[in-house]
Amino acid sequence: MEHHSLKDRFPPERRKLIRSKVHVLLAAIGTLSAVVGIAVAIDGGLEFNRVKVLVGVAIIVVSTILYISMLFVSANE
Repeated sequence: MEHHSLKDRFPPERRKLIRSKVHVLLAAIGTLSAVVGIAVAIDGGLEFNRVKVLVGVAIIVVSTILYISMLFVSANE
């Protein structure tokens, strides 16, 4: 029984397509989580709840870092 790596199983075009779909998924998750963070921060501001505001800001920061990190991924990988 032979073990094949993913490089052996899928051609480079297929791997690139899968990788691009994963990047689009991560971008969508980052954008939607930023929207959730904004909603939490606004809700906390309306309730004068400092903890909710800080949680919302933290969600925004994490999602922004996720989104920006995708910009530095090489297109050739």
